[in-house]
Amino acid sequence: MSTPSLRIGSRSSELALLQTELAIKAISAATPGITTEVIPINTAGDMRTDIPLCKVNKATKTQDKGVFIAALEEALADGRIDCAVHSLKDMPGTLDERFEVAAILPRENIWDALVIKEGANMERPTIGTSSVRRTNLIRNYWSGTAKAVSIRGNVATRLQKLIDTPDMDAIVLARAGLNRLGYTGSVIEFNGSRLHVVEMAKDSFMPAFCQGAIAIEIRKGDAATKALVAPANDTASEVTIRAERAFLAELQADCSVPVGGYATCNRDLMMFRAIYYTPNGMPIRITHRGSSTDPERVGREACAMLKQQLS
Repeated sequence: MSTPSLRIGSRSSELALLQTELAIKAISAATPGITTEVIPINTAGDMRTDIPLCKVNKATKTQDKGVFIAALEEALADGRIDCAVHSLKDMPGTLDERFEVAAILPRENIWDALVIKEGANMERPTIGTSSVRRTNLIRNYWSGTAKAVSIRGNVATRLQKLIDTPDMDAIVLARAGLNRLGYTGSVIEFNGSRLHVVEMAKDSFMPAFCQGAIAIEIRKGDAATKALVAPANDTASEVTIRAERAFLAELQADCSVPVGGYATCNRDLMMFRAIYYTPNGMPIRITHRGSSTDPERVGREACAMLKQQLS
């Protein structure tokens, strides 16, 4: 009997490769002895750091695909890889019909964190971010006294840009990414500089939908790969993700839409919260409760509540 093997596609950043290692560990736990080959792939989002993230789709003609997943899906489609590992928040709410998510790993911390330089002026700060959601949250959180400026790149690049840019006081990063890179505490020692990490007030600074989750994507109908990957799935994480992705699919939201939120479960009860910023910068908040046995319905109903307020 031949040894099972997988060719796994991943973005080439340090964080992406660490996340791929987590996927390999989860897959290997279910199938001891499996052999894996990691194939790093550069994506449009990684290569075009010279423009805001929300403009990369148009500039690279990736249309409505996630700018960090299109190249990986091309490799899946042509058979160069058997599966791809993604940060789920990078994936559109509706996948290309040729693919499916075969497993979701146990979800990390879903919240954002503020990384601050020593001596920074946090009463009227200048804060780096590449996200339209975070830009609106920053404006709202500091009641208009903070300035959001564009910053792109992987975590290490952003930390260095924060250190090197005199008039930048802080940046916003996902706590999950910091944790996976080993920056788990309230202080980061980075290239000789000390940076402070502050947790944001949770419902005042809502995360991106699906933040903290890792997905393993395969070709739809590839039963052999699915049999190897599916045992890595974490059911508890899957339930909340299904609700959040249903909301995104119903809203047809991509990275240019200033929306965030999350779902939580307490036994059979699901709580769904969302925030959406209108073109004039006003926030609309949604809170919805439903049954965790039908998470997609909860997400769709929450989106319907938002659309009603927008109409």
